[in-house]
Amino acid sequence: MTERPNIIYIICHDLGKHLGCYDAMVDSPNMDRLASEGVKFNKAFCNAPACSPARACAITGKYSHTNGEIGLSHMGWSLAQDQRTVVDCFNDGGYETVHFGLNHERHAGTNHYQIDEERTWGDWNAANAVDKTIEYLENRPEDPDQPFYLNVGFFETHAPWAGKDHPKVALEDVYIPTYCADVPFLREKLADFQGSILYMDAQIGRLRDAIDRMGYRDNTILMFTTDHGIDNLRAKGTLYDSGVEVSLLMQLPVASHNGVAVDELIQHIDIAPTLLNAAGIDVPTDMQGKSFWPLLIGESYQPHTELFIERNFHGQRPWLGDHWAKDYADVYDPIRAVRTKDFHYIRNFDPGAWPRLPLPHEIDEVTANCDGYKHSSWPHLTGPRPEEELYHITHDPAELRNVATQTQYAAIKQDLADRLEAWMRQTDDHILTGNVPARPEEPGWGNFPIE
Repeated sequence: MTERPNIIYIICHDLGKHLGCYDAMVDSPNMDRLASEGVKFNKAFCNAPACSPARACAITGKYSHTNGEIGLSHMGWSLAQDQRTVVDCFNDGGYETVHFGLNHERHAGTNHYQIDEERTWGDWNAANAVDKTIEYLENRPEDPDQPFYLNVGFFETHAPWAGKDHPKVALEDVYIPTYCADVPFLREKLADFQGSILYMDAQIGRLRDAIDRMGYRDNTILMFTTDHGIDNLRAKGTLYDSGVEVSLLMQLPVASHNGVAVDELIQHIDIAPTLLNAAGIDVPTDMQGKSFWPLLIGESYQPHTELFIERNFHGQRPWLGDHWAKDYADVYDPIRAVRTKDFHYIRNFDPGAWPRLPLPHEIDEVTANCDGYKHSSWPHLTGPRPEEELYHITHDPAELRNVATQTQYAAIKQDLADRLEAWMRQTDDHILTGNVPARPEEPGWGNFPIE
């Protein structure tokens, strides 16, 4: 293994595990090839199912309520400048740090990269970000004195999905996950989504081909992930598996470490310590994640027995008891969860903040007459969510049957609830005191676009 490898970290929007290599029946040939030639993590999860908090967890190695980014950056929750990230660590470690495409942790140009080319909305497009990445790789010295850490962010596969350059997917070929309803509106939207996946997949193929062509493969680690689950029913923004599951793929310089599938629990806050560990840079002691680099290179590794996940603020249309509000707002919906290999316990601390989300069979063609905002296609269910939810993942992978009130699961539920509370106390979760942090700044995009 190269002592100081180059690192390319790619993160996209709203993909979940919606790839062929994760058994979704969608076309993603380049991502599938990366999975077969690299390392595929089968049980990877975000620690917060919202775009900015998820990404901040990954680059700080800390939970959202610890690093402070508990809402979207453009809704006033931009990561504080005194929060050190993996970028700062690579800067201190002698790496050249570079960013192309989208960042969603802070305002553009404020993430401490030595080279940062996020300047316009068009820079977020996957093809444009890959163009700039390839140009950077082509223009580096043949034998540079320092390795690089390169962060590449894609707007894809965030809605709206129907881009003019995106391939068209026939409605009859659309893959409908088991947690979604197969109704015309959602099938049409998923067709656009899967076209967006194909478009992004092609850019990954172009970048990998360029890496090989220019001779970077033998000294470069490539990591691909996404922020959270797909933008659909019981997915993005929720703490169900469909909302917090993420694709996580790696390509390592040493071929013997590739072609591997990892079934251990992995989380976003593990990414920063892992990349630093791979680069031989000391991992800050305040990072709460754990490096899985030893697992990849055959050294001693203690797997996680559980992962902890949270939801706080998110910009959305609020639920007003019997209908969705017209205007967009920053909504506080405190939820915490603990996920083991077999069980998933979710605690809704304000059950009335959102209505109970319908199950797929509760949506039919009559109720799915959407006005353009997909939540409006859901039935107007009455009543709050339950305070506690428990899913037996082994038997119910789509999490359609809440067993929290069943006596045979009482001991398991109590154990998981105790673990969750212990974690909240250990990490000084604001929910325990009720002192919800105030939004540190007014909503906005900073000085973006940058002239």
